Amino acid sequence: MTYDVIIAGASFAGLAVAAQLHGKRVLLLDRKPIGAGQTSACGTLVSTLETLGLQASIRQIHKQLVLHTPNRTFVYPVANDPFCTFDYAHLCRLLRAQGDAEFIQTPALRLDRHGVQTAQGAFAGEIVVDASGWRAALGGNGRPDLIREDRLNFGLETSADYQDEGLHFWYDPVGLPSPGIAWAFPARDHTRVGVGSYRGETRLKGDLDHLLDDMNVRSDGFHGGYFPHALRAPLADDVFLVGDAAGQCLALTGEGIRPALFFGAHLGVLLRRLLDGELDRQAAQQQYRQLVERRRWGYEVLCLMQRTLPRLPLPLLQGLMALGAQPLVLNQFMRAYVQAFRLDAPGRTPAALVANA
Repeated sequence: MTYDVIIAGASFAGLAVAAQLHGKRVLLLDRKPIGAGQTSACGTLVSTLETLGLQASIRQIHKQLVLHTPNRTFVYPVANDPFCTFDYAHLCRLLRAQGDAEFIQTPALRLDRHGVQTAQGAFAGEIVVDASGWRAALGGNGRPDLIREDRLNFGLETSADYQDEGLHFWYDPVGLPSPGIAWAFPARDHTRVGVGSYRGETRLKGDLDHLLDDMNVRSDGFHGGYFPHALRAPLADDVFLVGDAAGQCLALTGEGIRPALFFGAHLGVLLRRLLDGELDRQAAQQQYRQLVERRRWGYEVLCLMQRTLPRLPLPLLQGLMALGAQPLVLNQFMRAYVQAFRLDAPGRTPAALVANA
């Protein structure tokens, strides 16, 4: 059997693609069961989940961002576009139910003339999507330049018995990895606490333990991993890349969920149009490239900020943080940050969404 679409990776991006392909012959591949293996703090905009019909997975809504430095704290109200934390497994199940793809629990290993090679054999597909995460299991086969260690951040996270309001971030050039950041995302009955290195350093447990001691909480196991901070090519030969495989996670903030859902939904619409004969392959590829390229400037600005801000003297950096808390500055920044990946249509995203993106 030849599938219409094979998708390697069944997390945010892969499931978002599959949700737009209901009624097509779609195969989802992942080494873990759908909804297992959470590696994210699971925070995003409420509006994103509402638009995609995923609001039932929300655990806690947050109307402020809180940034802590060694001697000052800055509060950024975001009531007009609140954030939320959600249940990863529940969201994956909801998104999975919007499509009808076949799922096989097996890792996608590589792509060759026989199709997508997995631990359970080869599978043939007309269209191949790599949503396998930063390793880009399929897209990276013939593109050794696709995955660069200097473009990877690393985060280590735990769950703690702690309740709070708002999404909290810490910047401390002495007490935390430098350059890097820490976070605490409350999710009603627990909080996801983590630290991240902008240099991709992996030995972060001591830093995380230090933060947990300061919060007077205990950890409940650890999970972590790399995440890219620079855009990669959205296509590798004929393979469509989406989510972390395409480097679509944002620098500085580390936000990868909203871009994964945004690009995944749009790519799914494009592939449906390709399968329905409305587009040929070249046109679908070109439209996907354009969708990504229109946002490249924003990625480059955040990359520049990730490189530059940690190098500033703390008093100067705090002055910029204070400026960012001013209503006019904050509102303009949030408007741009939100609009870049806004999904405007409720339920399954219609094809018209692509034209307006």
